[in-house]
Formats: sequence, structure tokens, C-alpha cells
Amino acid sequence: MIKAVKGMNDLYGKDAYRWGRMEEDIKMIVQTANYTEFRTPIVEEIALFKRGVGETTDVVQKEMYDFLDKKGRHIAMRPEGTASVVRAFIEHGISVNEPSPFKLFYIGPFFRYEKPQKGRYRQFHQLGIEIFGDDTPQMDAEMIFTACRVLDHFKIDYEVHINSIGCNECRPVYKEKLIEYFSSKKDKLCEDCCKRIKTNPLRLLDCKSCNMKMEYQKVPVMIDHLCGVCSDHFEKLKKSLRIFHVDPVIDPYIVRGLDYYTRTAFEIVADTGGSQNAVAGGGRYDNLVSDIGGPDTPATGFAMGLERLFDMVPEDFYQTPMVFAGYVLCEEAVDDLVHFAKHMSHHPVTFFADYRPKKIKKALQKADKAQISFVFIFGENEAKNKTVLMKNMTTGEQKTYGQHEVMLIVRELMDASAEFYSKK
Repeated sequence: MIKAVKGMNDLYGKDAYRWGRMEEDIKMIVQTANYTEFRTPIVEEIALFKRGVGETTDVVQKEMYDFLDKKGRHIAMRPEGTASVVRAFIEHGISVNEPSPFKLFYIGPFFRYEKPQKGRYRQFHQLGIEIFGDDTPQMDAEMIFTACRVLDHFKIDYEVHINSIGCNECRPVYKEKLIEYFSSKKDKLCEDCCKRIKTNPLRLLDCKSCNMKMEYQKVPVMIDHLCGVCSDHFEKLKKSLRIFHVDPVIDPYIVRGLDYYTRTAFEIVADTGGSQNAVAGGGRYDNLVSDIGGPDTPATGFAMGLERLFDMVPEDFYQTPMVFAGYVLCEEAVDDLVHFAKHMSHHPVTFFADYRPKKIKKALQKADKAQISFVFIFGENEAKNKTVLMKNMTTGEQKTYGQHEVMLIVRELMDASAEFYSKK
């Protein structure tokens, strides 16, 4: 038997319904903040991610799905969304053709080859928000507040952790201090961190194996070494967040895992039920557009893991709709059910038609197993008299309607639905 690839999951039934509703709600929230939807391809040239994400990051060195296509081009399945959006931003001249700031969102699948665990899979889905053309800390605060609005909608408890990782002026000096501090502690570091001392010293702070927060409490932190401009930006960020009623936790160990971040870095943490507690994260990346070949354009954004969010949304947050079904007991009634199904399709009810004739007992058993609320029976008498028998599967009550009385039937079904949901 062929099974799904490890770390890539199927979604169906009630879970697929809840997922779809969750995405609809997310889109509604971000669109009210004037973010427009943006779609990019699932595959890109690998050079985009090496240049945009950073060749020394774990994403590029260990986690990408990449391959040669039939013409020998080196292709990668997108491991994150920002680099692809920046490529499109440059390619389509959006900085020239669209007003600034340009605010967008995307929802879709991404791919990383890493050990699957709860809420973290090899094919995973993210909500991403990106804002181009605004360098203010107030826009960073609004962007973080938008992530909070999504979590608030789903009644999830969380904390917002923020940090500043400086800019090209102050960060090189800080990196040297990190290198100096950790060079004498190589014997206590994991293998990856020993390499990071030379290749990417900021990532030392983000290592889960070495537990920096507990083991290295005297490590130099970036917020103590910010230049005047970055320090002012960070203070205004904190002030603006509080105006948005977001009370941030200052966390100097947040550096994010990608090379393109500058100044603002943040994570939103919550009880995800797994070993990873970050449900969203991002920050400012003012140099990425120019690094990839575009004009100097300040930018900021975040990504939110939808699998982790989905696991935290209570199962009863969305009520599955009441389902109604029609069954035929004889061949003569099949066309009547076809007509009835066509008329029901014009109304806001969920209706299922089974056109295969069967005995009444079998039809009711199928309806009960499928948790159908009301069934409509088309038998010999119904075909002869142009009627339909409606049965309430909860109470057992039965009524006969003319097949043309669809409006009366729909009104009763909608009244039953309203009563059902009012009791939930």
C-alpha cells in the first residue's frame, strides 16, 4: 500500500471543514487591515533562497527540498515566503507601480526537510504578512498587532516577545563580542554552535540544544550595543505596541533563524501542545530587497504557523453545518430527486442527494451514520403524487410536502438550524 510521504499529511472531513473556516476568518481579519492577497509559485530557483535567506542558515544548508529539473536548472521548493515575495516585488516593479506602503498577505504550503513533530511538518502552511516602503517602528507595531488580532479572534492565550538585532552599523561590533565570548567556551557548545562562531554567531543565541538562556546568562546581548538610531527605533516600537494594548516581553535571545532581519525581531509564544511554542514570528528586513537586486526599500513582516494555530483552536470553535439528504426508494422517483436537488441548490442549505434506489431501512441507516439531520424520501407514492416525505432524524417527526413547496421546506430547515445553533 502506498502511503503519504513522511511529514506530509492529509486533511479531510470535519478537520478540513474547520481548517477552511479558519483560513476564511484569517483572511477577513487581515483584509480589514488593508492587506491584499499575494500568490507566488511553490518552486523557485535555489539561488533566490541562498541569496535571500542566507547560505549559512539551517534552512539553506540542511532543510531545503531541492532538485535539478529536466533542463538541469537547480530548483527548490519554497522553505519560507518572504524571499519569493521580494523576488516578485522586484520583478513586477511594484515599488513603481503601486502606492507605498504596499501591504500584502499570503496563505499557502511551504516545505522543509526536518524531523516531523507535533505542529511542525515537512509540508506545512503559513500565514505571511509583508509590508514594503515603510521604515517606521509604528508600522512594525501595527504588523505585530495584526498577528495578535488573529490569535485574539481564536481566543488563544499568548505572549509577544520582542528584541532588536541592530543594523549594519552596530551589529558587526556586537558579532565580534559574541565571537570573543564563545570562543573560550567551545568545549561546552554543540557541534552546530561551534561552526556558528565563525559562520553566523547571532544564531548561537537561538540554539535550543545549548540552552543559552539558562547556561550563558552573562552573554552579551544586542540591546546593550545598539547604535543611537536603532535604540530610538526600539523605544518607539515598545511605546507603539503599548498604544495597541500589546504588552511585550523584552527577550534579547530572539534573533530569528534567517539572515535578512534588521532591528525589530519578534516571536509570539503560546502553549502549542508540542515542544515548539512559537506560533508566529518575524521582524524588519530593510536590506533584503536591495540584496536581491531591487531598489532600497524598507520592509517588515511575519509568518504564522497554521498547523500550530489549528491545534490550538478549540474543536467546538466552529460548528459543522446541519446536513440534509434525499433518498430514492425506486427508479421512478430518481428524476424527482434530481429536480429537488436542483431547487435546493438555490438556497443556503447543505443538501446531499443519493440517487441509488434502496429500501427505506437502508436509507435511514445511512442517514443516521452520516449524522444527517433531516431526510427526504422519494418512493412510489411520492413519485405518483409529486410529494416528498421529510423526516426529522432527531425527533422522528414526519411531514409530507408537495415537491414544488421548496420555499416552505427551506424555511423549516433554516428555523431548525437556528434553533440547533442557539443551543450550542
